[in-house]
Amino acid sequence: MERTNSLGTVPLSSSARGWVERISNIFRNEIAINIDHLPPVSVFAIPKTLSLQKPEAYTPQLIALGPYHHLRPELYQMERYKLAAIKEISTPEQTFNFEHVVINKLKEKDPYIRACYNKFMDYDQETLAWIVAIDGCFFLHVVHSYLVQDETTDRRLLDNTIITRDIMMLENQIPFILLKEIRKSLHICSTPDNQRKDEDIELISMLLQLCDTLSPVKFSIDKMNQDRYRRPLHLLDMMYHMIVNVPDCVSGSLINDPIQRVPLYTESGNSLNSPSSSITSSSSSSKKEDPDIVHNNLDAILDLVESMGTKRTKDLLKPVMVVSSIPWSTISGIFRKSNLGIHEENSEDSEISIPSVSHLWRYAKVQCKPFIGSINEIKFLVEEATLYLPVMNLNSSTEVILRNLVAYEAAISKSTLEFARYVNLMNGIIDTAEDVRLLKQNGVILKGGLTDDEIAEQFNGMKRCYAGSDQKSNIEIAIEKVNKFYDKKLFVRTVRRFKKNLYASWKCLALVSTVVLLILLSLQTFCEFYECRKIWQ
Repeated sequence: MERTNSLGTVPLSSSARGWVERISNIFRNEIAINIDHLPPVSVFAIPKTLSLQKPEAYTPQLIALGPYHHLRPELYQMERYKLAAIKEISTPEQTFNFEHVVINKLKEKDPYIRACYNKFMDYDQETLAWIVAIDGCFFLHVVHSYLVQDETTDRRLLDNTIITRDIMMLENQIPFILLKEIRKSLHICSTPDNQRKDEDIELISMLLQLCDTLSPVKFSIDKMNQDRYRRPLHLLDMMYHMIVNVPDCVSGSLINDPIQRVPLYTESGNSLNSPSSSITSSSSSSKKEDPDIVHNNLDAILDLVESMGTKRTKDLLKPVMVVSSIPWSTISGIFRKSNLGIHEENSEDSEISIPSVSHLWRYAKVQCKPFIGSINEIKFLVEEATLYLPVMNLNSSTEVILRNLVAYEAAISKSTLEFARYVNLMNGIIDTAEDVRLLKQNGVILKGGLTDDEIAEQFNGMKRCYAGSDQKSNIEIAIEKVNKFYDKKLFVRTVRRFKKNLYASWKCLALVSTVVLLILLSLQTFCEFYECRKIWQ
């Protein structure tokens, strides 16, 4: 195949030729498909701006599920387990005729498979169908292993924390409609219309129980009315909606709103188009004079004068240098870092402005009490001096799940970023192991395999999430009420006023030190010129 231009005839490259063939095939096969009937995009590729912060939290380390990571050579070691899983969930006849029973039907659904992913996949129909079939069967086997733990269950899957992390990653999600298609294919004959709803309920029930097991935030499940729950887009989507409890959680139909934007969340609090958040630190705080800066400037002045003066300048400057050598920054740090837990000098990637759990209790007698439910029920009752928080069950997989939930929330259409606000809240009130101990004592955090220090490190390692919005959520309202209640305490107001005066005194100290330095320097110069030693003797 050749292409002619003004410079002559140029042969078309093999990659371009492949592109033409692929596009022409897609055009012929999908020209009759109604775009309105395609499923919404639900599996997103994590942007590099986010994954670079902590790649292992977003990239599977052991199990690849779906086309994004399936062909990575370092993950091939699990292929045997995946093929063994097909035998576990299918009959011998279905396994023998697997290509006819499952693969051929998935090839017919190729446009629907591709519509679920926002990243272009350079696979032909057969390759993509095999990837989805193998990974989908393995995922169904894992779900069954979690729910039916009998003597025949492979405990290696249940006890492997890395597998738990991998199946909850956004790029590793298997869309619900593909899981349903695989289950339907493995029944050989087509499912009657009057039984399709029952199959949906069965699969939803399995995913609900898995979500309940793995979710870091405990939510309530109405087991008597599980048929009322919405059909999720995938496992991570179901967990997100159960935690946040958005209005469509119990709708009977699949939401088909198209995704209108790609993930914009960044850990540093910045976004590609981030408006200012309603809970941000004051811009004037960044302009305050830091005592460390004043102290460093004084050292620079002393070094300059010492180099310019005479031999006896160093002796004359000794009193000033002694004063300068005092660790003022360490002394002032006791107040500057705030013993009261107030982050006066927040930067863009620091925590939100709210006292820690220990400081809330120590200085304002504010308690944190638990409830089981969605994060939309978080509130602060002034009359009880109590902050109500959902129960958390934390383990070594928690951080990965939280990060991927935040990334998924930022990607979906019409998101209120409620979960990002919740993560910001927990990051703000947990600073030390003492905060974790108090939350465990009150029942907000269940006692598990992690130590208090490990839990504190998990939350402190997650930087502030961008969560700008035009409307205040219940979490933001609760934070405002907590800060207002805390700020009214006499002890808090006294220490803050003392801190403010301390900052102002640094400027005076710098001015006085400079004046004294100039006077001593002038006196030294005068005495050198007029020989003051003879006059005094």
